[in-house]
Amino acid sequence: KAYRRLMNQHHPDKLVSKGLPEEMIKLATEKTQEIKQAYETIKASRKDS
Repeated sequence: KAYRRLMNQHHPDKLVSKGLPEEMIKLATEKTQEIKQAYETIKASRKDS
């Protein structure tokens, strides 16, 4: 649930529709990539357990 909430808050497409500046979109894209990487790490650790 936390993953979906964070992705919803930071997803670049959502921010574009709100009309935010390009710099904010770039930061959101970076944050989204960090969230995805963290989620993949968690999934991998759960799979190995």
